[in-house]
Parts: sequence; structure tokens; C-alpha cells
Amino acid sequence: MRLRIFLTIFVIAALFASANSQVVFTENFDYAAGDSIGAHGWTSFSGSVNPLMVVSPGLTYTGYPGSGVGNACRVSNNGIDAYKNMTDSITTGSVYVSFMVKIDTAKTGDYFIALLPQSSTTLYTPRVYCKDSSGSISFGLSKSSATGGPITYGPNGYLYGTTYVVVVKYTFNTGSTTDDVMNLFVFSSTIPATEPSTPYVGPVTGTASDANSIGRVALRQGSATLAPSLTIDGIRGAKTWATLVATGIVNNSTVADNFSLSQNYPNPFNPVTNIRFSLPSAGMVSLKVYDVLGNEVNTLVNAQMQVGVYTYNLNGANLSSGTYMYKLTFNGANGMIYNDIKKMTLIK
Repeated sequence: MRLRIFLTIFVIAALFASANSQVVFTENFDYAAGDSIGAHGWTSFSGSVNPLMVVSPGLTYTGYPGSGVGNACRVSNNGIDAYKNMTDSITTGSVYVSFMVKIDTAKTGDYFIALLPQSSTTLYTPRVYCKDSSGSISFGLSKSSATGGPITYGPNGYLYGTTYVVVVKYTFNTGSTTDDVMNLFVFSSTIPATEPSTPYVGPVTGTASDANSIGRVALRQGSATLAPSLTIDGIRGAKTWATLVATGIVNNSTVADNFSLSQNYPNPFNPVTNIRFSLPSAGMVSLKVYDVLGNEVNTLVNAQMQVGVYTYNLNGANLSSGTYMYKLTFNGANGMIYNDIKKMTLIK
């Protein structure tokens, strides 16, 4: 009887944890270049010319989920806007949305991506902005329009033609109807496995009413006199930071006796396989895939990680049939170094 109760509690806890860590939005624009995103689940709702289009190639960013997968979307400074629903409408806790972005031109500032309730095409909150600042880029954030904002920009210094990862966070509070909080994070190097304590912009509040839910991602082409022109890719939404930045990694255990890199399974595979590795101490982890000539094909992991046993779920849909090598490199804060490499075969 006690065992049955324990198992019931365990299953409920596991289901709750799974739901709480759920990915609620994924868009890698894995469609043919030249397609309108309206043909792939996005709904146009503002404007009449210049639809949002799929462009090639997709953006890449080491260690980011979706890097190098599919193509990308071109967002201009004049044209049709579009939204796509998340798989869940979030009303409590926090919602995180991340994306890769490469800015080509920017002007005096306008927002290009925002979140919405699933019942609205007007209640943009939060809004992510971009502007030119002394020849370089500043990113900004607001809860609503300038009157219900404010619009808060972070320091300039980001470069045109360079891919960055941006994360916007919206947190629901219950103290009043105007106390929800937003934060913005911008990365130009390694994306941390845990949420940074200091955001690039935030915490930002505003006098506008709080959102009653977040359930849509909207891309906006803005005003021709204000808005940037850019490429966006790899849009993800989740309820936790760890889920947002995870690149197919499952933490199987928080205990590990020694370093190990296991043979992938299944092997040969088509197109999905699992790579398991163990870390007996915390440190910087790199897991990369190479072809038989030694050329780097993809970076699967590039992050600070804690002690544990992990499984990486690798999807080789964008790879050609053949033999590949995967290499694990570990550098610990205590000076410990570990390297191992194994072979795997993809047969399509």
C-alpha cells in the first residue's frame, strides 16, 4: 500500500514537472525558401503588402537549439504582420521566448517581435525593440506602447550583420493589475544553462494593464521610418529557462561516479539517436559532431553544466547518410579535463 502511494505521488510529481518544463513554441522556419510563412501556420493580421517570407540560409549560433536547422524569416521595416499560437496559453508563473536575430539596418526604434494573448491581435505585451545608437545596435523592451511603457533600451555596441540570441521573459504577478514584470537578455557568446541574475534590460514594468495570458508570438514589420530590417530564426517558447535553452538534453540523474561518453543508441540510426554522458563534477561542456574528414558539423552542447548523467537526443534530419564522430570535452573549474570521442553511423 505504501509503495502504491509512493508510486502515485512520484507519477504525479513527474507529470507536473514535465508540464511545468514544457516547450510551448518552436519555429525553425524549416520550409522552402521563397514561401510565405502564412503557408506554414502563421496568420497575417495587419498590412496588405510585403508578406513575411522564408529566406535562406538559416541562422546559426553555437549551443542554441535550432541553430542551423531549416531556413529563417525576413522581417522588413514595412509590411504585413503575422502571429502563430503557442501550444499552451500561459496565465501564471513566467513565459520565456528566445530567438536568433541578425540586424541589417536599424533606425530610430520600433518593435519587431511581441507576445499576445491567443484571443488578441492588438494587446502586444511584452514588445522587443531595436534601434540604431551611434552606429551600433541597442535592443529595447516595453510592456505596451510608450504611453503605457516606458520603452527601455539597453547599452549600444551590438553589431550589424552579426547573429545574437535574445531572450524575453514575462512574469505574471498577483499584487495588482499592473505589476507584471519583463526582462530582456541578449547574448553574443555562450548561453548560460541557468538564468542570469542581471538582465540586459529590466526589470521593466508599466502602467498598462497586465496581460491575462500569453499564447501567441507575433512578428511585426513596423513603421518604414522607425523599424529595423532583420533576419530572425529559431524562435522558442517555454515556461522555464532550463527548458528554453536545452538542446535536446535530458538530465537522467544528479549523481555520477565518473566521466563517461557512451556509444550512441540506436546505432546505426535514422534520423534520431541518443548520446549519453556522465559528469562527476561541474564545468564547461562541449559536445560536437564531426564528419570523417574532421570537419565540424554541429555543436550540440556548449554550456556550463552541473554534476549528473545526461542524454542528448540528436536529430540527424539535416545530415547526409554517412559516418560521423561525436566528441565530448570537459573543462572543470578545479582544472580537471576530460575528452572522449566515438563513432556513429547515419543510414537514411
